[in-house]
Amino acid sequence: MSPQIPGMPTPPKPDAGAGGHGSQPIYSRADDLAFFYAASKAQALADAAGLTHAAAGMRHYLDNSGSDFTIEPDAAMTDVANLKSHADLVISERIGDLARDPSNHNKTVAFTTPWHGTSVGQSENQDWFLAMGSVEVCATGVVTISPAAGGGQSHIAMDYQVHFFDRYNWDGKKFVVILGVKITDQRMGGLHTAGLAKEFNQFGTSSTKHFEGMLPAYGSIDLPSPDGGRGGSRTDPTR
Repeated sequence: MSPQIPGMPTPPKPDAGAGGHGSQPIYSRADDLAFFYAASKAQALADAAGLTHAAAGMRHYLDNSGSDFTIEPDAAMTDVANLKSHADLVISERIGDLARDPSNHNKTVAFTTPWHGTSVGQSENQDWFLAMGSVEVCATGVVTISPAAGGGQSHIAMDYQVHFFDRYNWDGKKFVVILGVKITDQRMGGLHTAGLAKEFNQFGTSSTKHFEGMLPAYGSIDLPSPDGGRGGSRTDPTR
């Protein structure tokens, strides 16, 4: 029986975030309650302005459940070219390691990459910058590596998925302005410690991709784009 694509591995341990949920003394929460309404306004404005992923994440934070939330790697890698390039590199490094071991040749083997973190800059895409900022990326899949007879480039056939993990929290000293409303990490994190909002884990798994081609001697494999094409990413105006 051929191996199957492994599931998402255990994500890395996130940082401590803003602190304990509801850990603030009750008497110090009045300013947080006032800011909660400002944050709710910013969330609604972001949604109306088309910052759909940022608005969805903030809405879940303000809902105060702390439950896991789903993010969309395919959409993120379509909108942010560097995320797709980062995933390509993570996969390429793992396939290169497998190819150097002759015991992996001419058969189908399952693989899981380590988690590797990257970030989305505000200038790259404000929606995804606000939705997750920094994100951990890994991939799982199955691959068949067929070495060239004369020692040239190996041929590979691969099915794989890309996984994202992010801890949605506000623990730094940064700030952003969302359509005129100033949002600071300190104030947003204060909603968590005041018990008015709650940090949460967000995960996502891409659709299954298929690739057949040559394994380059250097650099990344030119893997399919998130929309099913080849090479790079694009913004889909219909999404």
